[in-house]
Amino acid sequence: MLFVWIALWTVSVLLLAANCRNTVGRWLSLVAFCGGTGALAPVIEGWIAAMTETGRIDAGREHLLRILQRGCSWASYYGLPYGFVCFAAAYNSGALRGNVARLLPLAAAIPPVVMLAVPVAENTPVHFEILAIWAIPYMIVGAGLLALKRSLHPADRRAHAVLMAAVLPAVLIALTMNYVLPLFGLYGMWRYNVWPIAFAFIVFIVALFKFGFLGVQLLIERRQLDFSLRAITSGTAMLNHAIKNDIGKIKLFSDKIKREAGAGQELLEDIRVIATAAAHIEEMIRSVHERTQELQLMPREIALAELVRDQLAALKPQLDERIILDAQYDEQAAAFADPAQTSEAVNNVLQNAVEAMPHGGELGVKVFGGKRGATIEVSDTGSGIDKGQLHKVMQPFYTTKGGKSMNFGLGLAFCYQLMNRQGGELKVRSDYGKGTVVSFHFPTVKRTKGAKG
Repeated sequence: MLFVWIALWTVSVLLLAANCRNTVGRWLSLVAFCGGTGALAPVIEGWIAAMTETGRIDAGREHLLRILQRGCSWASYYGLPYGFVCFAAAYNSGALRGNVARLLPLAAAIPPVVMLAVPVAENTPVHFEILAIWAIPYMIVGAGLLALKRSLHPADRRAHAVLMAAVLPAVLIALTMNYVLPLFGLYGMWRYNVWPIAFAFIVFIVALFKFGFLGVQLLIERRQLDFSLRAITSGTAMLNHAIKNDIGKIKLFSDKIKREAGAGQELLEDIRVIATAAAHIEEMIRSVHERTQELQLMPREIALAELVRDQLAALKPQLDERIILDAQYDEQAAAFADPAQTSEAVNNVLQNAVEAMPHGGELGVKVFGGKRGATIEVSDTGSGIDKGQLHKVMQPFYTTKGGKSMNFGLGLAFCYQLMNRQGGELKVRSDYGKGTVVSFHFPTVKRTKGAKG
């Protein structure tokens, strides 16, 4: 049980640290924590037995450890079904209507809280007959919600399959061993949970580094990206400083030579060319410096439909009869974001979509909102991106436009950084040979009471 305790708490910490704002990740973290706490109970029993055998424990310390052990058992038996049904409801929220998803955590908490007041025998951790009344239905409903989850995109189906392989077998076996068999007098079968949990832990670790698991890999990639962007900022600052100093010397000595040149028209013209080139380099360096500095955001509430229309209007000269535009707008969709920087990011993605269809195709633009925020979705029917390269598209200096000398592969990296700083999310999905979809997801606009809208 020591391995189960460590493994499940490790999973719990990683899921929570990866993205604490992810509701699904938080609930699954609670499931792993409660499972690990249940494994801690027999570990504590082993500590008590070892200290009793060596005489290193008195009655008071043993009593405290017994209380801790029972608390761990309660957290596991009561918290596991509660956390699991809330996790499943958050994961498949589309299956629940109205306010059911929002009220479920409060309503589902009533039975486990009531169970804390139910007296139990000294030799059993919980009252299994009463526990089974609500815990078994909770876990069956949760398993049903997971199984009924439907994902249309191939990448989402793979992520769903990985999650199902890691979570569902371990939970169903725990349901049998911990909640069903004790009703028939078999109380020690929880020991066999170690094998399905070990399998689930292996699936989690493999997925963590290969595919990602509820945002954990995203955290690793985000840190790599942030490090790369800091390196770009630092490197360009040093380069700017060095070039600026040398440009100053060129300008200084050009002026000196000009004064000494007198009336030599040809020499004066050469000096003018040098001075013009120096001024151009200085302007370019200033532009690069401004581009690579930390984005200074000035967020306000903006209408996303209007923002996208403006960008499409600017793009219209590049759209000929070969590219069909399909634009759909939700006029109520709003976001709290920097309008200038967001416009730049959307324009960048639109340009990418048009360039991905040199022989024509369909450009799709959707703006829609909901209770969980608003989204701008840009799709194209271009050549798409190979699955093996898809995870690299938001890395600085990575580009699929190898033939374009003025492309540096910084566009999506800065789009990603912008959305991350605004509390949103940038997602890229692509099917090689079919096209690409880029989604800007903005969090819900929080308005104070009495505000319009």
